[in-house]
Amino acid sequence: MKQHLITFCLLTCALWAHSQSSSQCARALSQAELAFEQGRLSDIIGTYTDDNSGFTRCLDQGVFSVDEEIRAYKLLTKAYLFQDNETMAEEMFVKLLKVDKEHNLAAEDPAELYLLKDKFKTEPILRVAVRAGVNKSLPTVMQTFDSFQEGDKRYNENGNDTGLGIGFWGEVLAERHITKGIEVAAGFQYRITSYEIEGEMIAEDLNYVAKNTNNMLRFPLMVRYSMNYDKKDQDGNRVGLLPYFFIGGSYDLLLQAKYIDTRRTGGTAYTLPAGSDDLKSADQVSTSNVSVMLGAGIRARVGRAKVDFFSLELRYDNALFNYINPDNRWANKDVNFGIGHVEDDLTLNTLSFSVGYTKSIYFPRKRKQYR
Repeated sequence: MKQHLITFCLLTCALWAHSQSSSQCARALSQAELAFEQGRLSDIIGTYTDDNSGFTRCLDQGVFSVDEEIRAYKLLTKAYLFQDNETMAEEMFVKLLKVDKEHNLAAEDPAELYLLKDKFKTEPILRVAVRAGVNKSLPTVMQTFDSFQEGDKRYNENGNDTGLGIGFWGEVLAERHITKGIEVAAGFQYRITSYEIEGEMIAEDLNYVAKNTNNMLRFPLMVRYSMNYDKKDQDGNRVGLLPYFFIGGSYDLLLQAKYIDTRRTGGTAYTLPAGSDDLKSADQVSTSNVSVMLGAGIRARVGRAKVDFFSLELRYDNALFNYINPDNRWANKDVNFGIGHVEDDLTLNTLSFSVGYTKSIYFPRKRKQYR
């Protein structure tokens, strides 16, 4: 009990001291702003350069709130500008940008501050986007093959508990804004895709189910156009919602392809023996492919500075080449004649939905023409 009481007293004292310090810092900032209005620029700079002053301590020890830090560095930038100390003005402006990444100047800000901002690149050098979602496989059959087939094969129809061909994926992209809402993005994606096939054999009441599941490492490259990217509202703030659409392509590397839940029912039941479920090891599938993609989505600016994004996206991927290796289509006799299934020539396409978060990375620096 005594220890709890001591801890409580220490915390109370610490909070009181912080409150007092915050109050003193707020007064110091207000006094500095008053000095600026009265033209006493030397007083402001002297207060900042004096290590023992309240103004310096508030900045160095992080006593200021974020809004107060922005006000303080902006005030110092203007003070150095009006004293023709360009080097220190630039240093203070860089510190301002580190606190407020894309600081928007107000209408009442002096022209000198606008000219200073024009000397710097304030946009992000890079954005890192992380997305995850679900996909539905949409196999496009180019040519059908069978061993004992009767009637058409059915893909992803959810009969006999085979499912709907749902998979999962996640990706990491590096993004760069080029101009006027046009961005390029590249990275890598890990995707799990599956498709299910049902069929009837010639024999009466003899059915089969074959489910093909694969894992791919993909390397997408895309170009995106975001609407409202530079649009601002009447208060000078950037519009929060950015609809977008994109096109691109991907190099797809197959990591694994297997049959799961593959069986024959009716008559004498039959399931695949161990070791006959690996399509990649049997060289029955293409180990690489190329896809084209298009999609659309919407991003919302989030965070205090509104420079990061939360996104929702719908995407369609279309593979350009046959997923099946036609030279080894009949290599797995357990599947071809035991189950009664033969893989068709097909392209493995997907429709996917994802949610994502994009982090903007900044490095304020002077433009080349001003160096």
